[in-house]
Amino acid sequence: MFLCSLLSRPCLLLHLLGACTTICHAIAIRDPSGQPEQEPPTRNIPSLNSNRTIWPADAPAPITVAASDLTLSNPSNLTGPLPECNGRLYGRNLRRTSCMQVYHAMASERFPVTFGERGTGQYDGPLPFRYLSHDGLCAIDLAHVSGIMSDVIAPIDLKVAARLLISICVSQAPNEGGILTGLGQNKALAMRIMPYRPTVKCGPDGSGPPWVSCRDIVDSMPANNKAQVFGPKEDTRTTVPLPWKYTTTRQRCGVIVDGTEPGKTIDTGNWYKIWAAANAVEFMCTQLGKDGNATSLGELHHLYMTRPFKDYCDGG
Repeated sequence: MFLCSLLSRPCLLLHLLGACTTICHAIAIRDPSGQPEQEPPTRNIPSLNSNRTIWPADAPAPITVAASDLTLSNPSNLTGPLPECNGRLYGRNLRRTSCMQVYHAMASERFPVTFGERGTGQYDGPLPFRYLSHDGLCAIDLAHVSGIMSDVIAPIDLKVAARLLISICVSQAPNEGGILTGLGQNKALAMRIMPYRPTVKCGPDGSGPPWVSCRDIVDSMPANNKAQVFGPKEDTRTTVPLPWKYTTTRQRCGVIVDGTEPGKTIDTGNWYKIWAAANAVEFMCTQLGKDGNATSLGELHHLYMTRPFKDYCDGG
């Protein structure tokens, strides 16, 4: 068993995300059998109704399909569905090389880990949970279906699910995003793949905090899609006063959300998009030892999010 599985929850999360840190070196692992990975067969997928998946972006109902003949560490984790590809719901023109970079970075262990709705308990992976390519162009998201807040699944099964989505939806014409439901011991998890268009700018090398000190920010910050009004605290319309600051316990990493005109900006938005921007900075900048910011947030594009290391680092 890898060292990461024996260490703390943040390290396990880093391992799930395929990060290399001084504490936990998670590497891309090939198929455990040592054999070349095979493309799954092309299937025409019939559509049936199923439970609604709780995406913060409120995607429409997912679809269950015919049984799969894949070999998994625990076949009960994926006994029915294959992906539903739908460019209208999940986007088109994904960059395959970006999606494959995400796939190769995903962990391949067969020990079970827990995923559950953030704020409802302690889980290895708080939902929503996102894997993102280093160029920010391909996102693989996990969510839960309505009525079941958490589930258990092995990382290798998530990796197989990601490969299915890439092979069936992204690699074939038409190139489009898609969804795969029925994951986990209780069939309560769903995975989708979709394009993402970040507005992220990274600082110079060495300007960012250690990634292991920042992961808790993304995992614990709000990520729902309830509309919020970001603005001056004295404005009666404001629900989130600016600047909004959120730091780790040791004050070594933080997020600041502010307006393009400090003290004057007022804009509407939701935490899910702020969280997605924080993820983008995390994968595109922080993993590479850089600070970074995301701009053009909010309905009027008057908000920005930054991850300045110098404001939070306490000397080490």
